[in-house]
Amino acid sequence: MSENNYKKLVYNTAIFAVGNFGSKILTFLIVPLYTYVLTTAEYGTIDLFITSLGMVIPFSTMMVNEALIRFVLGKDLTPKEAASNCFAVFLFGAAISIAFTPVYKMIFKFDEYIWIFVALLVVRTFNQIYSEYFRAINQNVKFTIFGLITTATTLGFNVLFLLVFKWGMAGYLYATLLAAVIGTIYILVFSDFFKVVSFKCIDKKILKMILKYSIPLVPNSLMWWIMAAGDKYIINYFLGDSANGIYSLALKIPQIINMVYSLFIQAWQMSAIEVESSEDKKGFYQNVFNVTSFGMVFITIGIVMLIKPVYVGVMSKEFAIAWEYVPLLSVSTIISCYASFFSVVYTVGAKTNKVFITTALGAATNLLFNFILVRPLGMQGIAIGTCLGYFAVLLIRARDMKIEMNIGISFKRNIFSFVLLIIHSLILISFGEIQAFLFGIVSLIITSFMYREEMKAIIHKFVKRK
Repeated sequence: MSENNYKKLVYNTAIFAVGNFGSKILTFLIVPLYTYVLTTAEYGTIDLFITSLGMVIPFSTMMVNEALIRFVLGKDLTPKEAASNCFAVFLFGAAISIAFTPVYKMIFKFDEYIWIFVALLVVRTFNQIYSEYFRAINQNVKFTIFGLITTATTLGFNVLFLLVFKWGMAGYLYATLLAAVIGTIYILVFSDFFKVVSFKCIDKKILKMILKYSIPLVPNSLMWWIMAAGDKYIINYFLGDSANGIYSLALKIPQIINMVYSLFIQAWQMSAIEVESSEDKKGFYQNVFNVTSFGMVFITIGIVMLIKPVYVGVMSKEFAIAWEYVPLLSVSTIISCYASFFSVVYTVGAKTNKVFITTALGAATNLLFNFILVRPLGMQGIAIGTCLGYFAVLLIRARDMKIEMNIGISFKRNIFSFVLLIIHSLILISFGEIQAFLFGIVSLIITSFMYREEMKAIIHKFVKRK
C-alpha cells in the first residue's frame, strides 16, 4: 500500500479533527450552563426533542448524502449529476416533512414548539445532504468550517437567549434553529451549489441508482438511532423526564469518544472507497484498525479515571450523579465505533441492505435487554443493554469482513481490553475514584504493552520525519 494512502488518511483526519474537536469541545463546555439554567426535566424534554428530530431526518433525506459521497468519490457520477438529483430528493423530503406536521403533533409531546421542529427538520435535511457535498468533492476544509460555524453560532445564541433573555427551553430551541439557518447560508455562499444544481440534470436512471443505494440505509439509520437514542424513550416511560435528563448528560462524555472516532471515520470512509481496488488493501485495513483500537482504548481508560471529579466539580448537584453511568456507556461507544469501522465492507461493495440487517439485529438485542434490565437495574440496565446491542452488530460485521474481503482481525487484544475497561468501570462505581485511578494507571501500562508494535510504528514515523 502506497504511503500516500496513509498520508491522505492522516491529513483528512487532521482536517476533520479541527472541525469535530473544536465543535464538540465547545458543545461540551456549555453543558454546565444548561445544568444551572434548566431543570433535569426541561433538559430531558429538550433532549427528546433533538432525539426525535434525529429519528425523522433519515426519512426526509433518504440518506442520499451517503450516496453522494459514494458515487462522486467512486467516479460513478459527476458532482453536477449527484448534486442535482439529490436536490430533487431534498425537495420531495421537505414537502413530505411539512405535510406530516399533524402526525408530529400527535406522536411527540412538544406541541407548543412543533413549528420549530418542522423548520429544523427542513433546514437540517438540506444541511445534511449538502454539507457532505464538500467531502464528496474533497473540499474538506470547507466541510470543517461548516461544522465550526454551526456550533459556534449555536453556543453564541444559547448564551444570549438563556443567560441574557432568560427564555429557558424556548431559547435553546430558537438558538438551534438560527444556527442551522446560518449553516445553510454558509453552504449556499461557499459551495458552487447554484452552478452544479440544475433541473436539467435530473434523470430517472440516476435517481434510481442513488435511491437503490441510499434507501436501505434509512431503516439502518433508524435501527442505529434505536440503539443510540431509543434508550431515552424507555427511560422516559419507566423512570421519567428527570432520569432522562441525567442519562442524557451521562452520554456527553461517551459522545466525546464518538467525536474522536467520527473525525477519523469521515476520512476512513473516503480512503476505503479510494483504495478499494488496491492489492494491499488488507494490510491497510488491518494497520488502520489496530492503531485506532489502541487510541480508543487509551482515551477511554483516561476518561474513566477522571470522570467522577469532573462531573462532581463542574455540574450542579442534581446533575452530578450522571457520572455513575458514564463508564459502561463509554465501553458501549467503543464497541459501536468498531462496528462502524467494519461497515466499510458494505459501503465499498455497495451492499447497503446488509448494513440494515446487522443493525436491526443489534437494535432488537438492545431493546430486549433494555426492557428486561430497566426495572431491576435502572439506567445501569439500559447501559448494559446498549453494550450488548452494539456487540451483536460488531460480531456479525467482523465475520462479514472476513468472508467478503478475506480480512481477519485478531480480537484477543480487543476482548482483553474490553474486560479491562469493564473491571475499571466496576471499580469506579463500587469503590471510588482513587482505586479507579490506580487501576487506570495499571490498565494504561498493560494496554501500552499489548499495542507496543503499533506504538513503535507511530514513534518511528515521527522520528523519521525529524
